[in-house]
Amino acid sequence: MPPAVSASGRRVTALVATLGFALATGQPAGAVDAGTAAAASVTAAAAAVPLVAGDPAAGEDVREFHAFCAAWMAKLQERNVYNAAHIVWTKSGPGVVGDYIRYGSERTCTAREEPGKDPIGKITYREIKYRKEGPTESAAMEAADTILEQTEVTEIFRYAKGRWQY
Repeated sequence: MPPAVSASGRRVTALVATLGFALATGQPAGAVDAGTAAAASVTAAAAAVPLVAGDPAAGEDVREFHAFCAAWMAKLQERNVYNAAHIVWTKSGPGVVGDYIRYGSERTCTAREEPGKDPIGKITYREIKYRKEGPTESAAMEAADTILEQTEVTEIFRYAKGRWQY
């Protein structure tokens, strides 16, 4: 059973409905009576009201998660260079074979913060396992890559001690 709403809570609700209706219809707020506004669509009023204290916040801007995400993806790009330069070659028939991992540059970064909880951030990107083959290591390095496997990776981070933790 929902808790009882106080008289001041009903006034705030009526005010929000009035303002939301006025914004949705383009009418001046003073020209809209509370009865008409209360009968208006609740979704129009809710869409006109921004997040307030106590509501969860979400997106890349939570605790500067967009900057952390960019730095994380830069680290993965550095790892791409390292992995391509340090392929472990194995003898295979008349030549050599080497497998290595690369990380895609396309990503999604989202974060969420709720009152009383640590902010949580999530980065999703693609990890691709490649193979190079050739008669020699230098010839294999020049050969086209073959994709062996693709995996969508989701990493979850939390914000604590003034920074994003990993």
